[in-house]
Amino acid sequence: MKKRNLFSMKIATLALAGALGGFPIFHAAAAETLPFSSDSAVSVAQHEAYDIVHQYETALNAGDTNAILTLFANDSVAEWDNKRTYATRQQKMDGYNDLFKIAKFKTVFSYDTINVYGDTALVRTHHHRGAAVVENGKKVIDLNREVFVLHKVDGTWKIVLYTFNTDPVQGEG
Repeated sequence: MKKRNLFSMKIATLALAGALGGFPIFHAAAAETLPFSSDSAVSVAQHEAYDIVHQYETALNAGDTNAILTLFANDSVAEWDNKRTYATRQQKMDGYNDLFKIAKFKTVFSYDTINVYGDTALVRTHHHRGAAVVENGKKVIDLNREVFVLHKVDGTWKIVLYTFNTDPVQGEG
């Protein structure tokens, strides 16, 4: 129990530091440019973290709940804007399945930061201006800012926290 609380506190601290711009490993200048660290070890970890978030983006666009769930750690949470926290696999499954019944995505994440702290990574993204989702058959502007906290589980990056909010000012701080 104490180990889990310490881990949770570490994740919260890293998320706050990354959200506030602390300890940046890189800040993307544009959605198309992903400047990774010149340190090869850091760059490898950044690419691995990027790959997990990109897999999430691909599965989101495909409406593939099962693919999304494989990216999450067993004890992970998903906290969506204006929704209750999804703490169990079943809650996440139900949440994504319900979402995909009403929404179709063609999302392209713009990367704000990919920060790596040992076995933990913090990835902040946002949707480009003009991004839209088809919700209940109607095009709706999609103004998400996301935070993905990843942790290495048995040598593989897994999402331990996914959260987002909506705000018309994207990727600016």
